[in-house]
Amino acid sequence: MGTPSLRLQRSVAACVLFLISCLAVADGASSDGDESNPCQLYLAESTIPHAGLGVFGGTAFKEGEMIGRVGDAAFPTVDHDWHNSPEGGSISKHEADYHWPLTNYDWNAPDIGMDGEGEDVSVTVTGFGAAPNCHFRLLNVDEHKASYDNAGLDRYTSPGAGGSTPWFNRTSTASKDIQAGSELFVDYGPNWFLSRDGVFALVPISTSFEKAQAFLKEYGKLLVGSDNPNDLVEDKMSLDDEAQSDLWEVIKTFPYPTREREALPNSHKDAVRAIHGDIQTIEKENSIRSVEYLKEHGKCVDNIVPEISDIPHAGRGAMATRFIPKGGLVAPAPLVLIADKSATDMYNEQIGSKGNIVRDESTGVIKKQIILNYMFGHPNSTVLLFPYSSNAAYINHHSTEYNTELRWAKDFSFFHNEDWLSKPVEFLEEQWTSGLLLEFIALRDIQPGEEVLINYGDEWQKAWDEHVKTWEPIPAEKDYNNLTLWTKPQTTNNGKTGYLRAEVLNDDMETPIRTMEEQITDPYPHGVPMYCAVNVNHASAYHFEPETVPFFTRAFDEELDMPDDKDEKHSHKCNVTERIENDDEDEDSEDEEKDEAGSKHKYLYTIELKVIKQFDDMDPITELHEIADVPRAAISFQNIPYTSDVFLKQSFRHEMKLPDEIFPKAWMNLIPEEERK
Repeated sequence: MGTPSLRLQRSVAACVLFLISCLAVADGASSDGDESNPCQLYLAESTIPHAGLGVFGGTAFKEGEMIGRVGDAAFPTVDHDWHNSPEGGSISKHEADYHWPLTNYDWNAPDIGMDGEGEDVSVTVTGFGAAPNCHFRLLNVDEHKASYDNAGLDRYTSPGAGGSTPWFNRTSTASKDIQAGSELFVDYGPNWFLSRDGVFALVPISTSFEKAQAFLKEYGKLLVGSDNPNDLVEDKMSLDDEAQSDLWEVIKTFPYPTREREALPNSHKDAVRAIHGDIQTIEKENSIRSVEYLKEHGKCVDNIVPEISDIPHAGRGAMATRFIPKGGLVAPAPLVLIADKSATDMYNEQIGSKGNIVRDESTGVIKKQIILNYMFGHPNSTVLLFPYSSNAAYINHHSTEYNTELRWAKDFSFFHNEDWLSKPVEFLEEQWTSGLLLEFIALRDIQPGEEVLINYGDEWQKAWDEHVKTWEPIPAEKDYNNLTLWTKPQTTNNGKTGYLRAEVLNDDMETPIRTMEEQITDPYPHGVPMYCAVNVNHASAYHFEPETVPFFTRAFDEELDMPDDKDEKHSHKCNVTERIENDDEDEDSEDEEKDEAGSKHKYLYTIELKVIKQFDDMDPITELHEIADVPRAAISFQNIPYTSDVFLKQSFRHEMKLPDEIFPKAWMNLIPEEERK
């Protein structure tokens, strides 16, 4: 590009500050397959400048269609700040005091369906949960909750139980028709960007595009001296093409960048087009790459899918979706680096001097976060590497019959920072985004349906052999809610079935719910208390039995107890005292949704519950409620926190080993410095 003309320099002096001021409003916060089996998803350079990797559709998707072949794995990280707080401390460490860049990739537990997993849960999701970018004007993917399924690893009989995440199949669907080659965008939510600094501080949010569009209107006036976009033709513009290009460069590179300026088109030609139309149209066109481009410059991410493995106690494994030749790419693996593996440590709790629950180091580390099992490390280093591409987490181990190995990427220089491999761990501790890429490469031809295997290393094998040797099966009848960490043991066992998930009971709308009398001999497990969706502030009767305790009795009122906008405050722990036949069960209902939810059910129930209320400065009041004719749809079960397989005391934990020949010597901070050279 040439030096800006004198005419342009004078124009800039007169108008650039005016133009920039329009954007100065603060926003409130500083192998690819063949035609019969094409690759559905690619990793390639994002169409968003400086955004690194993006995920692209190798095929078209219809609105509502699932993106990819299967959902992704999800990994809960529980009470992480608390476990990384000072010993005996009452206040958790600030984020900067321990290195966990996955915080920039994690999701809130309710978004994934894990709100009952623990007290403070963040969730890492591979694939679509971590790799796609967010573009608020081009969102085209809806994301859904994960499912709980332990892949047949029974906690009473398998030493593999709790060693792999039971949370899987977190699916994503197209929110609109998507053209093949399109970059796929998910919604992070504006608060995700507004709460972060660094590179995220300039990512445009929805309001940024509105202000940028208003700026373009003023820019159009400058070019032609009128409000009419039809005048935006070459012979009517006051600046020639070169001058426009130079002016637009000044605008885009002016000091003190903002989200609004980042929302503007990158080229001056696109800016003029956006004045005619809108920024969204231009951005959409620019977010589509040809499938031929993706085949040449991208990396296919759907060569493997999870299925049940033939390896004992392994749960799911990664199976090839197509033929993968020797030397071919099995899966790309972008990495998030953790500088200190102690960030996965978990501790017992104790009562502190102020009566609060604090970390107890006297018993040492009692468990590791489950995500450790999906990370690579090395005995001579504190560094951990988490690969977050789709389905790579399901690749299992075999010490002799492995068919795949790991190599550092030789391309993708826009993302893979090869110089990091020679940097010290102190440098890695300053990195809070992904910047390295491993690749799983086939060591021989792999056939469709064959399981992909790597070698986790001798250290992992020895640890697993020792775990299997010392692991003891526990009969279900000896389960007194004492098999998991941080749960309160009970005096009675977990019933005939042992541990049971609330989802199993909630999905079964046909089996009658047991009354309190029936539960004397056939109780529900301790980990799934019953809850009723009723409004305890609504009553048709008021009595005092006994005299000091308010007692309410009434019939179920569907309009007030189960309104369309359900309020969580209406969900209360309850018991069923009576079950009767529903005489109206065969009648047609005008509300099909409520039929499906079970409001029209074979049985109706009488429930009782206790509520403690506090009114202003009055003493707390205990109320007893008895409600008759309650439908099945108003009764549900919930999982008690810390009872899932993730928290099993006997579960296996150990990172995989990144082979000596590719683990950077500079990262081996547990050996003397002279030995790292």
